[in-house]
Amino acid sequence: MIPPKYPNRLAPQHADATFGSGVGTSLLPPVDKSLSSADKPIVAIFSFGEMGMGIAALLTKFLYRIVTNLDGRSAKTKARALAIGVEDLPLEKVLNEASIFISIVPPAEALPLAQKTAAAFQLLPCSEKQDLTYLDLNAISPGLARQVGQVIIGAGMTFVDGAIIGFPPKELEDKTWFRPAITTSGPQLDDQKSTFTTQLVSLLNVRHVGDEIGAGSGLKMCFGAIYKDQAAVATQAYTTAQSLGVLSALRSHLGKYFPTSTPIIESSLVGSQRKAYRWIKEMEEVEDTFAEGGWSRDLFRGVSNVFRVVAHKTNLEQQSKEDVEVITGEICLGLRRTKCI
Repeated sequence: MIPPKYPNRLAPQHADATFGSGVGTSLLPPVDKSLSSADKPIVAIFSFGEMGMGIAALLTKFLYRIVTNLDGRSAKTKARALAIGVEDLPLEKVLNEASIFISIVPPAEALPLAQKTAAAFQLLPCSEKQDLTYLDLNAISPGLARQVGQVIIGAGMTFVDGAIIGFPPKELEDKTWFRPAITTSGPQLDDQKSTFTTQLVSLLNVRHVGDEIGAGSGLKMCFGAIYKDQAAVATQAYTTAQSLGVLSALRSHLGKYFPTSTPIIESSLVGSQRKAYRWIKEMEEVEDTFAEGGWSRDLFRGVSNVFRVVAHKTNLEQQSKEDVEVITGEICLGLRRTKCI
């Protein structure tokens, strides 16, 4: 019997289900409407998944002008971006107008986006170029972050290595905001030479963690490894328990012996449904990160394979469920399909 305080249905996007109560949540200062967007740096955001959309919503709320290029994106994504005031411009126009470029894409797209951006920036006439800071916030290894940095710096831009820890920014019913932490390394964003303003650094909840490129992304790899490895282990344990007919008993014992950890464990399992396809590559980046530290690649190769099953052998990305036992059953079916191949 599942203890009443550990229901099947969890809210995977609610920060309290994953982090400590109130973590990342605060009341932001009122919007100063005496300042227009012309008084603030123009920010380019690529691309517009959940995180990009959340950051754009936060910044437009505080009257920042947000620009992007939505070529190739779905009509739904374009409509959502335009609804919060984001401007869709050709890439060359974006680079001509923005002084800050924030990259938030799946890990496999981090280097290609940097290369595309660098090539377009180099083609701009000298008279149209301005100081541009490229902030990479992707879930990539320090080694890949350094590669991205070389491309960006080589094109004449300032490169800042960074990462995001937490869920997308969101205004809550009580008018407070949940904001993830943004960790950065390399040039400090509050430096007088930076294109960032003190207000923007504060609004984005930026925390500088080191002067060397790779420290910001490395922190994300270490943090994410713990949370996402937990999701993979929970997935294997729950599906195995399901096949043995003891899933309810497992959940009951977890609730009894690990009362504070069980909601986090199950939240990670629920939350992995729509993100598994991204986490495959992210776990490969963790693998690279830990290999730099002298560890074998075997552990996170296995973790990556768990998310590969969830992403490619189930429909949970497109048709996410809220019931832990239903999710577990879907993954069990995916495992059976894998064995038949």
